[in-house]
Amino acid sequence: MADTLDLDVAIARHATAEFDDSTLLTDAGLESLSLIRLAVEAATDEDAEIDATRLVDIHTIGDLKVWLLELVDAAAGAEES
Repeated sequence: MADTLDLDVAIARHATAEFDDSTLLTDAGLESLSLIRLAVEAATDEDAEIDATRLVDIHTIGDLKVWLLELVDAAAGAEES
């Protein structure tokens, strides 16, 4: 899920409107529950901790992608350990 196309596909499954990286989450129809579901999909390690407090800093699809990529990278790092 680490590349942008896969993130777009994953986000599109939860969004209710078209979006690009500058689209506000609310304009894409994404709510907090959808964001948590996306985070769980990104953090493939079932023991991974998801810092939901970061949600307050996520306003656009681009912000969301950065956060999801961080979760993917953290999961990959945990698998390597």
